[in-house]
Amino acid sequence: MSTTDANLSSRRRKIAGAALVAVLAAVLIAVVVVRGGGEKVINAGGDTLVLVGKKTDVGRTALGRGTLADVGGCLGWAGENGEPGTVVVWPHGTNVETPDPLRVKIKGTFYELGDTVEVGGGFADGLDPSSTLYQQAPQKCRDAKVWFAS
Repeated sequence: MSTTDANLSSRRRKIAGAALVAVLAAVLIAVVVVRGGGEKVINAGGDTLVLVGKKTDVGRTALGRGTLADVGGCLGWAGENGEPGTVVVWPHGTNVETPDPLRVKIKGTFYELGDTVEVGGGFADGLDPSSTLYQQAPQKCRDAKVWFAS
C-alpha cells in the first residue's frame, strides 16, 4: 500500500468515526427531547431557573396568585408571613426575555421579580422524579410546594 493510499484510508476512518459520533449524538438528543415530553428548564445561565410545563389541552382550573420570587433557585411565588415560597411550573410557551434582571413572558405579558402574577392551575405533591424538570432543578426547588400552571 502506498503512502497516498494509507493517508486516504486514514481520512476515511476519521470521516466514518465523525459520522458515527454525529449519528449517536442525534439519537441521544432525540431520546432526551421525547423523554422530556415538552417540559423544559430555561434560563440555565441565570440565577433563577424557569420551569416550563409541557403543552397540554387539559389544565387545572383553580386561580393561583403570587408575587414573583426566586424560590430555592426556581421562579415561583414568594411565601407570605414567613411561609416558604411556591415553585411554579409555568405554562407551555413561557419565555425568558432577559436573564439579568430576570424578565419573563407568560401568556403574552411581561413580568419581573416582585410583580404579581395570576395563572390558572393547581397544587401538586411535587415534581415527578422521572421528569426533566426534577432532574434539572436544584434540591431546594424539588423540596418546595409546587403549583402547575395551565
